[in-house]
Amino acid sequence: MRVTMKWFPLLIALSCGANAAVADEWQEQEQAREQQAQQDLATAAKELGTARAKLAEAQRLSKELASQFASNEKQLTELSAQWEQASGDMNEIFAVTRQGASDAVKLLADSAVEGQHPDRLAPLKTMAQDKQVPDRAALALLPATLLQEIRESGRIAQFNGKVLDAQGAASEQSLTRVGSFALLGSEGFLQPTAEGLSPVLGLPGRVLSTVAAYQGQEGEALPLDPAHGTLLAMLAQAPTFWQQVQQGGQVGAIIVLLAAIGLGIAAVRLWSLSRELSRVRRQLKSGEYHADNALGRVLTVADKHPELSMETLELRLDEAILQETPRMERGIGMVKVIAAIAPMLGLLGTVTGMIGTFQAITQFGTGDPKIMAGGISMALVTTVQGLVAAIPLILAHSLLQSRFTELSNVLEQQVAGILAERAESNNGGMERAA
Repeated sequence: MRVTMKWFPLLIALSCGANAAVADEWQEQEQAREQQAQQDLATAAKELGTARAKLAEAQRLSKELASQFASNEKQLTELSAQWEQASGDMNEIFAVTRQGASDAVKLLADSAVEGQHPDRLAPLKTMAQDKQVPDRAALALLPATLLQEIRESGRIAQFNGKVLDAQGAASEQSLTRVGSFALLGSEGFLQPTAEGLSPVLGLPGRVLSTVAAYQGQEGEALPLDPAHGTLLAMLAQAPTFWQQVQQGGQVGAIIVLLAAIGLGIAAVRLWSLSRELSRVRRQLKSGEYHADNALGRVLTVADKHPELSMETLELRLDEAILQETPRMERGIGMVKVIAAIAPMLGLLGTVTGMIGTFQAITQFGTGDPKIMAGGISMALVTTVQGLVAAIPLILAHSLLQSRFTELSNVLEQQVAGILAERAESNNGGMERAA
C-alpha cells in the first residue's frame, strides 16, 4: 500500500503525459527526502541511546539517593530521639530553675536584706516569668542570691535609706539591719513593701521601747522575727486587753460588771473581817472588853447581867451571837452567788455567739471566715470571762468563809468559857453555903 501511494503521483504524471524530466526531478526530490528522513531517524536513534544512558544513570543515582535517604532518615530518627531526651532533661532543669527563682522571690521578699538591696530580686523575678531558655549567667544568679542571703543573715549593718511615714512621704534615715530578721529605724521596726520601707504600726510599747534603747552593742537584747515580718504583723494585729473584753459583747459586759461587783464586795468584806479578827485577837491578849469588836459586845452582855441564871444567861449570849452573825456574814452569800452565775453567763454567751455564727453562715455561706469570726470570738471570750470571773470569786468566798468561821468559833469558845466559869462559881457558892 505504501509503494502504491509512493508512486501514485508518478503514475498520474505518466498517465497525464508528463515528460520524463519532470519525473526525474520529482524522483530526485523524493530521494533527498528519504535521505533526510534516514538522517533524522539516525539522529533520533542516537538521541534515544543518549536518553537511555541518561535514564540508566538517573536510575542508578536514584537508587543511591534512596539508600542515602534511608540512611539519613534513620540517623535523623536517632538524633531526634537523643534531642528529645536531652531537651526533656534541660526543660526539667529550666522548670526547676524557674520554680526555684519564684520560690526565692517569695522567700526573700520580706527579708531585711531587701531593705538594703532593693534591686537584688529583679533578675530572679525576670527569670521566674521569662519563657526563654536562661543562659549560664542567669542559672548562676539563683545560688549566688541565696548565698548572699546566708552571708548577710549573720551580719549587722548600718546604712541610710528612705522610710515612708503614715502619709506616704519619704524621709532619709539612718537604718540598722540585724541579719535578715530585723530592720530598725527611728520609728521602730521597718518592713519592705512595694512602695518602699514603712514602719510596722500597732506594736506594743514595750517592744518599741526595747528597739529605741538598742545601740547595737554586744550583749543587748532585741526582739527578732525569724519569720521575716509574720510574727511582727501578728503581734501588731493582736487585740489589746480592752479589745478582748469588748469582743464578749453585752453578755461579756454583764460578766465583767458582776465580777467587779463581786470582787469589790469580797475586798470590802475581807478587809472588814480581817479588821474584826485582829481586834478580837488583840482583846484576847489584853483580857479587857471593848465594844469595837464582836467578842467584846457579846461578853459585855454577861457582865451586864450577873444575876441571871445559867439557862437565861446562855440564851442571852446566844442572842448576842445571833445579832453579830448577820453583820459578820454580810456579803459572803452574794460573792458565792456571783461566782456561781459568772460561768453560767459565760455559757450563755457561748450559745449566743454560736447562734450568731450559724445565722451568718445561713445568710452569707462559709466563703469568708471573717463573717463567722465575730460569733466564734464572742463564744470563746464570754466563756473565758465567765471562768476568769468565777475562779477568783470562789477563792475569795473560801477566804471570807474561813474568816467568818474563825470569828464564829472564837465567839462560841469564849461564850462556852464564860458559861463554864459561871457554873463553877455557882457550884462553889452552893458548897460554901452548905
